[in-house]
Amino acid sequence: MSTQRAPASPLRAAGLLVRLRLLRLLNQASAAYGRRLGRGKSRAATPGKRRNRWMLTALVVVFMLFSFGNLARQSILNLHKALDVRADVRAGAAAGARGAVGPEGAAAAPAQPPAPATPRRIRGPALVPGTLSEPLSRGLAMEMSLLCVVVLLMSLGGREIAKPDWDLEWLVTLPLGMRTLLWSRLLERSLANPSGLLILLPAAVLVAWYAGLGWWAPAAGAAATLPLLLLTALGRTLIDTGLRLAVAPSNLRNLQAALSVLGVVMLYIAISTGTPSPPDFILDWARGFPRWMQLLPPGLAIDALDAPDPMALLRSAATLAGETALVLLLGVRLLQWQLRNGVVAASSRETARGAVASAAAGAAAPPGRAPRWFALGTPVQRRELRLLGRDRNFLIQTLVLPLVLVGSQLLLNGGIGGRAFSGASGFAGVSDSAIAMLAFGIAAYMLMLSAFQTINSEGEALWMLFTVPRTLDSILAEKARLWAAIALVYPALIFAAGIALTGHMGLELLGLACVVLVGVPIYSSIAVSLGVFGCDPLAQEVRTRIRPTFIYLYTLLSGLYTYAIFTSDWSQKLVLILLSALLAMALWQKARDELPYLLDPAAAPAATVSTADGLMAAMLFFVLQGAAALALADTTRPGDGGRLIVCYTFAGALTYALVRGVYWRSKTLGVPAMFGAKWRQALAAGAAGGGVAAAAGIGYLVAMRALAFSGDPIAETANALSRSVWLPLLLVVAAPLFEEFIFRGLIFGGLRRTWGALPSIGASAAVFAAVHPPLSMLPVFGLGLCAAWAYNRTRLLLAPTLTHAVYNGALVLYQMNA
Repeated sequence: MSTQRAPASPLRAAGLLVRLRLLRLLNQASAAYGRRLGRGKSRAATPGKRRNRWMLTALVVVFMLFSFGNLARQSILNLHKALDVRADVRAGAAAGARGAVGPEGAAAAPAQPPAPATPRRIRGPALVPGTLSEPLSRGLAMEMSLLCVVVLLMSLGGREIAKPDWDLEWLVTLPLGMRTLLWSRLLERSLANPSGLLILLPAAVLVAWYAGLGWWAPAAGAAATLPLLLLTALGRTLIDTGLRLAVAPSNLRNLQAALSVLGVVMLYIAISTGTPSPPDFILDWARGFPRWMQLLPPGLAIDALDAPDPMALLRSAATLAGETALVLLLGVRLLQWQLRNGVVAASSRETARGAVASAAAGAAAPPGRAPRWFALGTPVQRRELRLLGRDRNFLIQTLVLPLVLVGSQLLLNGGIGGRAFSGASGFAGVSDSAIAMLAFGIAAYMLMLSAFQTINSEGEALWMLFTVPRTLDSILAEKARLWAAIALVYPALIFAAGIALTGHMGLELLGLACVVLVGVPIYSSIAVSLGVFGCDPLAQEVRTRIRPTFIYLYTLLSGLYTYAIFTSDWSQKLVLILLSALLAMALWQKARDELPYLLDPAAAPAATVSTADGLMAAMLFFVLQGAAALALADTTRPGDGGRLIVCYTFAGALTYALVRGVYWRSKTLGVPAMFGAKWRQALAAGAAGGGVAAAAGIGYLVAMRALAFSGDPIAETANALSRSVWLPLLLVVAAPLFEEFIFRGLIFGGLRRTWGALPSIGASAAVFAAVHPPLSMLPVFGLGLCAAWAYNRTRLLLAPTLTHAVYNGALVLYQMNA
């Protein structure tokens, strides 16, 4: 009986290859996030380290989808305003001028009312879901075309093209025909393209929504995105195949670096339509977008989503499918012609011989002296600079790409492209805070590409650092200082350019420069610390040694610091600087605990409550409040107490759930509990602490009323409390529950583990007071002392929660009855 099986059909072969690619991406993501594969299977001798990064990853994915969706929405509204509303205004003005004066200069007859607009015309400043206008459709076709170019460049700029191994060389060994293999490759590069889906899909879904498709918009957007992903996959495959066959691997690395830079520039241009003030030249492109280019696949996708009737939908969809199929057929034939002589990367052996010859020539040549500037700094810092000079891709992305970002900002928001450098508040009409934001953003981005990579850049030689007679954290500290010094060059140049181009140097600009220059060393330390957690030196593949979750976390944390630039309240600036510095110290302390276990595949430091957990929870708590307030801004009146308690409760509950979930999965020690065996002592300590804090707070209010020169803050607060029942409920119930978990349970608990009880009581109270308004910092500091004392006596959150509730309740009653 024969056991030989029939060969797989082309469709099954394509499905298997797509599944292989998706499983490979899943395995890489699982390795990057530290999740063990095989549903918990591991070797009994060396069980893998337990990680809990999937929650953070899920939050980051949701945040990115929301960000790209919001950019797509704002782009559509900006194009509508520029192409529809302004065109209507200009047409109305011209019609009014023609109706007012006749051809001979005599008064004309009264103007007739305009004819009703056709169904394809949208009027007014708001874009109501419905059929889009033709100018707006052309503008959206231009935007979709730019996004397709971005997806193509980002795919080509990935690290795959620079890898010495070419996966097609082993794929051709499979028992498949070349045509079947190429079609399968196109399909898997279309479906397994996260960046393409992230960029194109939200834009297509939002276009479908504003075209009036309602809840069918996600399905319609996905259907319109698939042909575009197939075409970008074809372009990527044609280009990288040709490059692999014709260009040496050493030159491919340089080309990959250049393509990555070009991809970033094109991404800036494409998303510039979603900025609050789109550049004039981008809007001019949209107005002048040729009609014939709308017959290309991106324009046909917009027409299909915007079809006013079934026949128009069928016509546009059939044309899009036909064009896509024709291009794919021609592209596959071209790929077959490219591979007519076999699948072997160009000049692999010649490159190896060239490397040997270069090495021999270098050995024969006399050793030259190092440049004088290399003598600066410590040996560790000089070694870091040499590594930077040898890796051209790293050099370009670290030092050149920030300059490209600055140029892109000037191109899109500055004097290039039709706007003159003018104004006394900044260059190109940009405010001082925007200049400071640009300066810090460039520095933070540069640190993400350099300081964050300090452990990863060591590669497989990391074990040698453990043999050096120095602590590893001292070596990392020297690297952090080096990258902070280099990163400070970019803000200094930006501020110098702003001062030179505007001819003024006000106190506000100098203050913002100080905020930025102080923040760069702080975030250099944060980047190095997160790089310890974000690096997996035991990973076999280079691309999986960096865990993307921590890159996104660093990006979010650096984004929070920008609030210190934009806020006009200097007390808030100082508070954010203080919190950021404390976060840097806490992360550095946690990284020092992790360093001895980096090369151990099984052992890890015991999971315990840390100050870093509390600080990140506090930042997440405040950010979620702001996001919820923005989401509810159009549903309730400003300052409405109901909206305030909804936002506060949502942020507190979500923060609490996330932290407790992470602690539960990692079996963290010292997790704060609300109830326990000492609940009676907790009630007594909480009541005593609340009474002392309330007495001190009321005394402070009495002194404020006696010393107030103008106004009565107590009467103003009482008026606000009497207008809504929600505010007392917020102060007495919600605030104690969530704030005590963060500030006493996490921050004080983490500090107590290192500093002891008394210093931790004072430090946690100071942090608690710093996040409150300046006028209330003193009594809140007293409340923090009493709450931390009560928690330290009982180790139950019931005690500080009761202290907080008694304090707030007493002050509310006093102010309402004063």
